[in-house]
Amino acid sequence: MGWDAYVTCKREGCTHTTYKEIPAPGHDPVHHNAKAANCTEIGWNAYDTCKREGCTHTTYKEIPALNHDLEQHEAKAATCTEIGWNEYDTCTRCDYTTYVELPALEHDYQQSIVKPTCKKDGYTRYTCSRCEDTYTENPVKKLYHWYGEWTPNGDGTHSAACRRNGCKHTGKAECETFEYRLLFADAKDYAFELCPVCGEVSDDARLELVEEAVAKVEHLPQGELVLRLVDLQNGERVLSVGFEYSGKLTQPTEPVEINIPAELLEGYALKLLDSDGTETELPFTVTEDTATFTLNFDAQDEIPVRAIRLVPVQ
Repeated sequence: MGWDAYVTCKREGCTHTTYKEIPAPGHDPVHHNAKAANCTEIGWNAYDTCKREGCTHTTYKEIPALNHDLEQHEAKAATCTEIGWNEYDTCTRCDYTTYVELPALEHDYQQSIVKPTCKKDGYTRYTCSRCEDTYTENPVKKLYHWYGEWTPNGDGTHSAACRRNGCKHTGKAECETFEYRLLFADAKDYAFELCPVCGEVSDDARLELVEEAVAKVEHLPQGELVLRLVDLQNGERVLSVGFEYSGKLTQPTEPVEINIPAELLEGYALKLLDSDGTETELPFTVTEDTATFTLNFDAQDEIPVRAIRLVPVQ
């Protein structure tokens, strides 16, 4: 309440006054809307304040912050291709989180070489040390069998073991025989057949492989040089020269230079031997310990082997 200006009597015992009470006008309220509390901020219900200057009247009541309602989540390790995370919390009411992403690790590839074998291709393999994901590069074609010396089986075939390390394969192929005839002025002709690959001779002799023999030619035929030497049952000495691949003769298509140990020809002249017995002089040279001669082949040649008779020099 309030009052206007008034007077009172100051004499003792006098109660005279002009005082007149002015009733209180009441608050002039201002309404404020409610605000809900959240996890990190306070809130309040709807309330009023008085807008008159100097009046502090209010119905305001604070609602404390709720704090986070935490939910725990387990960790997940990152992999080579997927992200992961450590153990973390989230709030069920707000978007609060302690989540931290762990990036994918990417593959840690380790290289290994798979060598080709006779039957399987080779390649470079890359394997992840963490997840074993793998892929291959740099293919290398299989080697196929690399046969050692072919030996006769006595039934028109010959066999050879593969000489590549770890391969236990034994190949088998049919012999390819060629018939020759030696003509003598004072003796009966001597006919024989031979297989240049395995060295089997029809008179029960066998051509021995000369491993030191080397062929030189601009374009080597497929396969390997097979040069064999034999003393026939009648005492004559014969060389056979050819190229074989997987137990079969291959066809040279140009002249081939042959080098063999000179000691094999010491005391002999060389004569090319045709199947009908015709002989043609075959010159050779000797340089230090090596004897060299040239055999003529061409693409139209139907015979992939040359037989040479060693004739003793008188």
